[in-house]
Amino acid sequence: MKKIITLTVLTLCISAYSFGQQNIYGGGFESWKYRAGWNYYEPDSSIFSTLNILDSVGAGITVYPSDTVHSGNHSARLITSELNLGFPIVIPGVIGTIKIDWALQRAILGIPYPYGSALPVRFSAWYQSFPVAGDSTAAVVLLSKWSTTNHKRDTIAYNRLTFHGTINTWAQFDVPITYLIPSTIPDTLTILLLSCGGFNASNMFGSIGQVGTMAMFDDVNLSGVSGVPLEVIPSGNVKLSPNPASQYMNIELGNKIEDGFFEIYDNQGKMIRTISMNGNSGRVSVSDLSSGTYYYKLTENKKLLNSGTFIVAR
Repeated sequence: MKKIITLTVLTLCISAYSFGQQNIYGGGFESWKYRAGWNYYEPDSSIFSTLNILDSVGAGITVYPSDTVHSGNHSARLITSELNLGFPIVIPGVIGTIKIDWALQRAILGIPYPYGSALPVRFSAWYQSFPVAGDSTAAVVLLSKWSTTNHKRDTIAYNRLTFHGTINTWAQFDVPITYLIPSTIPDTLTILLLSCGGFNASNMFGSIGQVGTMAMFDDVNLSGVSGVPLEVIPSGNVKLSPNPASQYMNIELGNKIEDGFFEIYDNQGKMIRTISMNGNSGRVSVSDLSSGTYYYKLTENKKLLNSGTFIVAR
């Protein structure tokens, strides 16, 4: 059954995480999976997602795989759409670190910070832009950290790039990341690539833009302190079932591990459970967890193998 999203509760909330090393895996947009029940494609990536699910309430499909590429076989094509709820609402084409939490009826920006104690120094990608009626497209990187003292999110670093005018050949942006609080390790990484330069990050339904504005993005990267692009691919396969879960969840690993741990975090970055892992399977009770999205990381001998999300629903 298709979900019905209430306008007043689907707001984009940046949550605090405390996680390890998983990067912009999939930033080349080479792999896509078809959602047969919904008739759209989604990036086959644990990092990048879209708002294509909003097609179920009439917003249209706003992100597609494209064979117009800078490299490889696919890029991401974004197009601004409109949702009519008695009045028009601009829906940006967006691909990035964005997830919709159906249990809490909201969208969440950001992934657990992927680089441990290393701080990336540059943000780059290749793009094309096709604005309508003076519109613009955009790209954003945000590093942030939850302050337990002030009970608010601190912006560690922030870059927002806006692209004006038609750019119909592949162009690159490659900019140094602007640190506002130097030498502080963030807990959350947010990357957004948008067909709407007038997006509203606190309430995407408050975005301003022109229907039909299009952008394409390919080869998205962050560069580390050495200047080498960080292409960290999870080294351990993890299958969680059932997911969503209500009472318990089985953990199946692609390979046997020793001295491993499966750590669970809530959406405030608090570790709430640690399960010792030896072999290639385990089981964890979630019967005492509230409905919502949770985050995990799998380690072996203190080395991160994988991280991701799961849902508790009742």
